[in-house]
Amino acid sequence: MSVDDLAQLIAEPAIEFRPEVRWWLAEGLHTDETLRHEIDTAHRLGFGGMEFLAMDEEAIDHSRYGWGAEEWVHDSQIVVEETTKRDMSVSFTSGTNWSNANLPTIDPDHPAAAKELNVTVEDVSGGARRSGSLTRVDLSAPPAESPIPGHRGEVREQSLVAVVAARVLERTDLGAVLDVDSVIELTSCVAEETLDWTAPGEGDWRLFTFWMHGTGQTASPSASINYTVNYLDRAGVDALITYWDTVVLTPELRGQIANNPRTQMYMDSLELSTYGAGGLFWGLSLAEEFRSRRGYDIARWLPFLTRSVFLMAASTTYHNEPDGEHATTVEKVRFDYVRTLTDLYIENMLRPFAAFLHRNGIRLRSEISYGLPFELTRPGPEVDGIETESLEFAAQIDAYRLLAGPAHLFGKQYSSETGATTRNHILDHRFYDQIIATQLAAGITKTVLHGWASTAGAEGVTEWPGHEGMWPMFSERFDTRQPGSEFYPLWNAAIGRFQCVLRQGKPRIDIGILRTDHFVDNMSGLGVVDPDGRRVPDEEAYGRRWMRNRENHWWSDLGMQDAGWTYEFFDGSLLLRDDVNLADGLVQPDGPGYQALIVYQSELDPDVAAHLLRWAQNGLRIALVHGAREAKLVMEGRYVTHEQAAVRTPGLDGRDHELGVTMAALLALPNVAEVAHPSLTTKALRGLGVRGRAEFVEDNENVLTHLRQDGELLHLYAYHFLYETGHPTVVEVALPGAGAAFRIDSWSGSVRPHSGVRYEADRTIVALHLDPGEAAMITIDRSARPGTGSEPATYLPVNELSEWDIAVESWDAGELHVISEDRGLGYITREVRPTTAITRIDAGRGPLLPWREIPAIGPAVSGVGEYVTTLHLAEVLTGRHLLDLGSTAGGLGSVSVNDGPARGFDTSRPVVDVTGDLVAGENLIRVRVSSSLNNRLLARGYYDRVPDVALQLFGGEGTQQTWPRDHGLLGPVRLLREAS
Repeated sequence: MSVDDLAQLIAEPAIEFRPEVRWWLAEGLHTDETLRHEIDTAHRLGFGGMEFLAMDEEAIDHSRYGWGAEEWVHDSQIVVEETTKRDMSVSFTSGTNWSNANLPTIDPDHPAAAKELNVTVEDVSGGARRSGSLTRVDLSAPPAESPIPGHRGEVREQSLVAVVAARVLERTDLGAVLDVDSVIELTSCVAEETLDWTAPGEGDWRLFTFWMHGTGQTASPSASINYTVNYLDRAGVDALITYWDTVVLTPELRGQIANNPRTQMYMDSLELSTYGAGGLFWGLSLAEEFRSRRGYDIARWLPFLTRSVFLMAASTTYHNEPDGEHATTVEKVRFDYVRTLTDLYIENMLRPFAAFLHRNGIRLRSEISYGLPFELTRPGPEVDGIETESLEFAAQIDAYRLLAGPAHLFGKQYSSETGATTRNHILDHRFYDQIIATQLAAGITKTVLHGWASTAGAEGVTEWPGHEGMWPMFSERFDTRQPGSEFYPLWNAAIGRFQCVLRQGKPRIDIGILRTDHFVDNMSGLGVVDPDGRRVPDEEAYGRRWMRNRENHWWSDLGMQDAGWTYEFFDGSLLLRDDVNLADGLVQPDGPGYQALIVYQSELDPDVAAHLLRWAQNGLRIALVHGAREAKLVMEGRYVTHEQAAVRTPGLDGRDHELGVTMAALLALPNVAEVAHPSLTTKALRGLGVRGRAEFVEDNENVLTHLRQDGELLHLYAYHFLYETGHPTVVEVALPGAGAAFRIDSWSGSVRPHSGVRYEADRTIVALHLDPGEAAMITIDRSARPGTGSEPATYLPVNELSEWDIAVESWDAGELHVISEDRGLGYITREVRPTTAITRIDAGRGPLLPWREIPAIGPAVSGVGEYVTTLHLAEVLTGRHLLDLGSTAGGLGSVSVNDGPARGFDTSRPVVDVTGDLVAGENLIRVRVSSSLNNRLLARGYYDRVPDVALQLFGGEGTQQTWPRDHGLLGPVRLLREAS
């Protein structure tokens, strides 16, 4: 591709590069009129696709409108038809809490239903005899309350799995410390669920009886009770496939799917639950599979696996611990158990489900693993797209790096569910722009906004600003209820240009970090309640804490980041695949092309170690880093430090000595460095000859980059991530090879020569001036003859525009419109659509102030402001002219000059190129700026009824707390001209 080709490609980015939206339908209630209206509107606003699911809607008949009902099937058909007509992508949504991942054809006792391993416990004194029936699980006992959605249906059957006894060394709050050498498996002694056993004479004993039964987990809304399928036994996916094949995918629906090459199945959060005291995910074949794969029986180790979990797997707390002598052994067994779970999830769910979908023209996009005790990255090759999210990971760059590794290694589309917060309608648009900018820096090139909802909903429960969809406490909406929606076409095109460029060619990542994690902390973004119970607003947590306070959770040393180097994580076993290779010292040269690998965790698979040795002997550079600290559970301040890297194998395989021999051979090679502390890593890698492909000439603590290579073109994305706490920065980035440098304006699509380039030692060095929160895109064309270099452009003020005619289009509740539909089925469907009443407030002429400080407007107004002034120019001098708006309080907007087009702007650096719009004489300048709905909803008392879900998650109470925000054009507004 040439630069001219690139300019043509991004001038009006194709629909496949535009952001998509997650659409929360009010079950199957929406009329055909509403469905078509919403899809047409989303298309008109510039969105590239819609992922849809059924959300629980109050005050309607679930049997008529829930998932699986005729109305839902009909609505699904309409959604697929209408998106396909517009060349939009369409995604079905699957996941434990969405009913279409669960089935009405099974009950909890069915082999295809999700299973758990539960336990009953008896205390037996040493020398005492116990006889009689084993204690069964009380399946009628109500489960403990959980903040995760979903319910448990009636479970009837349980089957005995194992009986194990162990001597108690110490009682604890959750269980006991057990003598590992004393453990006795008594299963073979059981006859017809009775056991006659005398405990050995010394000490006190505990008898553990393990029972398998269905979890009984259900999801709503659905036309009938739908139970969660088994993700570990093949029966689960087979039942799921049969249902979709015979019921959901009607001939009509298949016909529409065949016409849409971007049809997807989105497998959402794996919010599988267990309800019993055992806390263990299980399957009919799990014990046998464990024995086959791990080489020993799991039964005698079961007491050390029972656990409690709060929300997600990262909070796992084991009930029973071993004596100190056997602590490492038990850790290895625990690893083997979760490794087996991951194997079965891959082989018995993802792989066959993907194959079925492919046969039907559907691609599988998935939030793989996290939330459950599955290894995070190993399932990556099994899906077509890997998705992360901003909510649970708080849009942290290090969190996004966790899944970037498998995405880039295997050429998968890396996407993110973007924009969910716990601050409904409160935050300015700039907050969400910063999430997207962070994602792009990690190599995420598909934004799926969370989300979209029709303003129309059920009668009696729907009020302005509209049907909520995913509740009023746990989301944001990027639809027409937002004043900023007027500017979404400009915004979507700008993001589309970034995403288009960053999908060209291949990613260039400097360092791969081997990291295995079955319990990744995907709740790091939910830790917005201080230890004293104080609610930390999302805008403070995201803008001032964690990565923006120089705290990365998983690779905490910032040396590589400050140097401009890029890195990402993946499980070392992925290197063993046939489709991963080493050439010219690079791992996966046609993919990320890692120049070196880092090993830092205490455990390393011996087969991976042997593979690393072979590759190191063929030129791969490796750093073995000791003393690294990483997060285990951020909200509780739990971290682990790996005092020494690769000192043992992770599983109970008896290969620790073999690993030691391999590591000794590895460390004897000249291209392998042993690093005493993470802070020395960058220096050590430089000593091995590693040089960042987009390396900073001098360290910079403000900027993140991502690099793509497309033949002779290098595309550099740079982002000043300290958007609340930083200052303008200048960074020089050195890129390999000499070439011409071009700056891409994502808002206008212009591609122009970049000022601020020099050449040194076959490198192109680009100087970038970035304001806090600003993102930039540079393309280096190494096929073009480089120039002699240029100094960075400077701009001089021509005028300051301080007096404006100010008016605000104030948004408030309007009338309710009733929509009725009679499809001839014997009933009429009714929904109501709240409308927005827009009142124009003329505030006269004056200086720029927040709306709340302008008497004619005040603190209760949300909407769109219009600012008009006249600029007189005696002449229009040569050179670029920029209109710098100063600040728009984070609001989206547009600028037009005279009769020129409306031009959008970056909410962090609202500067618009107006060169071609200016004339000598009078110039009419019109600026339109939007707000959030915060001020209006606050004045209406809306937030008094909205629970703060973040507080609820941690046992607190309270409603959302907010305050009147500064909205409007704040300035100062200046016309700037490029100095000659």
